[in-house]
Amino acid sequence: MAMAYPEAFKDIIEGEVVGSGYDSVIKQLINRLDNVRRGKTSLSLKRRAAGNSEEDTLCRKKRLDSYGCKNWQPVQLPANETPDTQISVKQEMKKMKKEQFHDAKIVENMMRATFFTQRKDIINGVETSDLLHEWPYLFETSGMMSHFKELTAIDFEDKTIASKCARVVSYFRCTDKTAKMQTIFREMEKSSKNVDDINAAGFLQLLLKYFSEREDQMFHKVDQTTLPSEVDCAKLPSTPCIIVCGSSPLTAENFMFSVDQVVVNGHITIFCDALKLMFASYYCLNISYPVDQGGTLEFVQRCLFKMNPEKGSKVEKTTSRKQSAVSPKVLSLISKIADYEWMD
Repeated sequence: MAMAYPEAFKDIIEGEVVGSGYDSVIKQLINRLDNVRRGKTSLSLKRRAAGNSEEDTLCRKKRLDSYGCKNWQPVQLPANETPDTQISVKQEMKKMKKEQFHDAKIVENMMRATFFTQRKDIINGVETSDLLHEWPYLFETSGMMSHFKELTAIDFEDKTIASKCARVVSYFRCTDKTAKMQTIFREMEKSSKNVDDINAAGFLQLLLKYFSEREDQMFHKVDQTTLPSEVDCAKLPSTPCIIVCGSSPLTAENFMFSVDQVVVNGHITIFCDALKLMFASYYCLNISYPVDQGGTLEFVQRCLFKMNPEKGSKVEKTTSRKQSAVSPKVLSLISKIADYEWMD
């Protein structure tokens, strides 16, 4: 149906097919079928579906961790690399970080060369605090994005992210006049920051409000003069979190970034960098999207980073019910934005 009438049925945003391209049609058909079958599923079938072995659980975890990845577990070292050269480059990077070396191109090349060993440590479950010590550039923007590119084969430009954030903000500004959204728009108008940063911060806040998801799990606010060593890590969520040094992401001049209640980057001045670190870390560090941020993160995944796997989901599974490849509420918003102006 979607192939025969793509204009009418296919899920497309900015020229990119979302998921399989026909998830919205399938959703409608499944809903209809569920309504017809309601009350007819036997208890024995339900119990059989719930009884999963440990092996099944491990397989599901691997599928979840590797979701969206093209090179999740590299099988061999790059040409001309040996275990000894990997150790040597890693030690050199640790020295560079201590000396506050910030040549992004050199860091990217060294991170690319040691990607195999980084993945090995991450997959083997090395603690975040130890990863920070062993691979300090992994938590810097240049290093994290280098790892993310090797992992997912996805590259993107900041101007592309800025453009998409602006379009989503424009959609909400024109279509959603609710008080909760208007509060964000007023704050955006008062902000004196760079327009791209304003749109990026507003974009995330608007999505969280739209999906009725927990902002305090994505943003942790501290006093604007707080140092990384002064952050009360016990109050941080275990999932990736942007620490806002101020009362709002829209007005703060400085940010930090935490994972597993560890401040892994304490000096971020550009909100777009914080956004990229937060999102990419879910993939680089094998972390599932928490349910209370699932809609926002999946929208970011599909519309900002153009990651559209046809099967599976990165969102934590909390019930035995089968998950849709694309969240219905995310799909609904994508369709509304596409209808509004996305392909102008």
